[in-house]
Amino acid sequence: MTFHQLNIFRHIVETGSITGAASQLGLPQPAVTRAVRSLEKELELKLLDRSGSGIKVNEKGLILYHYAKQLHQLTAKLETALQEKKMEEASTVSIIVEAASHLFPTICTSFAGNHQDVKFRALHQDLPGQANPADYPLRLYSSRQKPESKQSVVLVEEEIKLAVQPDGPLGARDRIALAEVSDMGFVSLFKTRGLRKITDYFCQLAGFEPKVIFETDNTSTVMRYVSSGHGIAFIPALTWPKEKEGGVNVHLLSITDPPCRRLIILDTAKPESLSLYEGQFRDFLIDYFKQLAR
Repeated sequence: MTFHQLNIFRHIVETGSITGAASQLGLPQPAVTRAVRSLEKELELKLLDRSGSGIKVNEKGLILYHYAKQLHQLTAKLETALQEKKMEEASTVSIIVEAASHLFPTICTSFAGNHQDVKFRALHQDLPGQANPADYPLRLYSSRQKPESKQSVVLVEEEIKLAVQPDGPLGARDRIALAEVSDMGFVSLFKTRGLRKITDYFCQLAGFEPKVIFETDNTSTVMRYVSSGHGIAFIPALTWPKEKEGGVNVHLLSITDPPCRRLIILDTAKPESLSLYEGQFRDFLIDYFKQLAR
């Protein structure tokens, strides 16, 4: 017994004839007749009473029709549910955000302006152990080095500056060598974050290990502590909060030795693994950071 046979039988009952079912289904009349006979042979039951005036579904046939109709309704519901799921997945953007997290809400809002049904699944941290990397085909991160993968693209290169208190001892300077602050306390992101790894590397180039006096996972918190005079901090010039924002006021110095810069990189899965909106969001990010760099 197949779904195709049951569907043919349902049409016979609802149209009242072999001819009517064949017409609705676009099948030859002999094929419809064979399907019914095959069902009767398999079930060892007569489903239709035949007479000179035509056919009539009998009691056993009505039982089969009842379940065939339910199966048809369930199939229609299944197709609808799968189509809705397909549409939901097509409009979902799943991404790991390890860099430029301060800008990300603005980026999402801008993209949603032209894609009102978009849904974002964003992890603002390293991938948790229980999560599947395949569930997040986009990754935004920072590095000192250009990526080797063909699926990765450098979005922008930005200068890393040193944030100090505006009215502190370094507030009148506009540039500095990193070795000059080797004895000062740093406000920093946690050691697992990409920026922290990059800036630790530059400190080592300058000949010292940074003395971290406060760690956090929040960029705005870093800025507030520097503003209050509680240490200095490394600040990416493009993607972090500005010098004056929300009552926070810091002074940014260019680091001359060693020159401190980082790359913001977008890593993507293969195109066939991206949803419709993930592919469009990838292109949107590339254009967004081009505009930002200008």
